[in-house]
Amino acid sequence: MKKLFTTMLTVLASGAAFALPVGNPSEASLLCDGICWEGHCGDVCDPCLTWCDAFSVRVGFYGDYVFQRNLKMQNNLSSGTYQNIDQSTIFTNAGYIALNFWDRLDFFATLGASDWSLGGNTSSFNGTAGFWEEVYSAPVFSWSVGTRGTLWECGCTAIGAEFQYFQFRAPIQGVVISPQYFNDATVASTSRYYEWQVGLGISHRIHCFVPYIAVKWSGAQLQLHNATNTGTNSASILTKAKTAHLWGYAVGVSLIDCEKAAITGEVRLGDESAAYINGQVRF
Repeated sequence: MKKLFTTMLTVLASGAAFALPVGNPSEASLLCDGICWEGHCGDVCDPCLTWCDAFSVRVGFYGDYVFQRNLKMQNNLSSGTYQNIDQSTIFTNAGYIALNFWDRLDFFATLGASDWSLGGNTSSFNGTAGFWEEVYSAPVFSWSVGTRGTLWECGCTAIGAEFQYFQFRAPIQGVVISPQYFNDATVASTSRYYEWQVGLGISHRIHCFVPYIAVKWSGAQLQLHNATNTGTNSASILTKAKTAHLWGYAVGVSLIDCEKAAITGEVRLGDESAAYINGQVRF
């Protein structure tokens, strides 16, 4: 099993990945006890099971840091065609809450703050080629909702699936065109970023460590409205950016403490460089 996991991790490290974290596919079944109420992890058909065991709540921290996002941008000067953007980031810090049923199914949500930035040749932003342009937003409120379930378990190995939707709206905070700078007064634009994702993964528990690998299918779009800047290199900022590919991969590991708390770390490599961390406790 260890050799198989190492081999698959090596293969996935050369793949493509996208923005939302997958999380541990068996997360809904990892924490069997609570800091306030005693839990129950077992067969949902157990006749000794009571309604007190039917649901539980977990809360924690959710941080997702995308250092290079694979996006392509709409070029209005080329009949709406798309071209890849050189640099893009999305950072999110949020609180996490999950409502669990029968230690098999999670309904979760995040509430926090996110921001984005894009950078590339001014030609990518419908401007005159030969300059470097960067557009960035202010950090604003963001939210996501999703569900995750354990589909199959055999000993310490489990297969799970998840679905998520993530969104935030942010004003553009500034535009930099080297060597010129344009601040809020010369930019009048708002943006909307949203993303959906479906994931499927497998995990295997080794004492208090639960490593996992996953594949996902996702789509994202960044829309800008009334986006213009002024100056010597006057140009219209992009009106739309979207994912260049739909498929991605993730590898991660969860550390379990006394069946009451867990910390999960996840990386996504290839077309995207991203890191995710989640810490949570069961009540």
